[in-house]
Amino acid sequence: MGRVTKTKSRKSATPPSHPKYEDMIRDAIVALKERKGSSRQAIKKYILTTFKLPDNTKTTSQLKLAIHKGVDKGVFAFPNGPNGTIKLVKKEPAKKEKKDDKPKKEKKEKKESKPKVEKKPKKTVVKKTPAKKATTKSPRKTIAKGATKTAVKKPAKKPTKRTAKTTSAEATS
Repeated sequence: MGRVTKTKSRKSATPPSHPKYEDMIRDAIVALKERKGSSRQAIKKYILTTFKLPDNTKTTSQLKLAIHKGVDKGVFAFPNGPNGTIKLVKKEPAKKEKKDDKPKKEKKEKKESKPKVEKKPKKTVVKKTPAKKATTKSPRKTIAKGATKTAVKKPAKKPTKRTAKTTSAEATS
C-alpha cells in the first residue's frame, strides 16, 4: 500500500504591513542624519522600533539582502568598505538635452532686443624711451670653430677654523 500524505491548503499570501526593506533602510538613514553614514545596528534598531518588526534571523537576513541589492542598484554606498557604514547615494539631476532650433532663436532674439551701450574708447598712453647711446664694445677674441675654451680655475677654498682638539694635537707633534 502507498503512503498517505496530507495535503496542506496554501493560504493566499497577505501583503506585509510594512513597506519594502529598501524603503525602510532609506527612511532610517534619512532619519538618523549621520554625516559619515549609518551603521547596520542603528538602521536595524530604527526599523524594528518604527515598523514594529520581530527581531529574528529572517528580519536580519532580509535587511542584509536589501542593503546589498541597494548597493548593486546604486541606491546605497559603503563609504568605509562593505562592513562599514551605509550612506545614500546622491543622485545628480539629469541634464536636459537642448533642442536644436528653439533655444538658439530665443537667445538671439534676447540679445538683439537689448540696447547696446556705447563704450568710450580707452586712451592708451605710449611711453617714449630715451634713445640709447651707442656703446663701444671691448675687443674680444673670437674662437675658431675647432678650438676649445680653456677652463678658468677657481681659487681654492679658505681652510675652515679648526677645533681645539686638532690644534692641540698639532701643537704636540
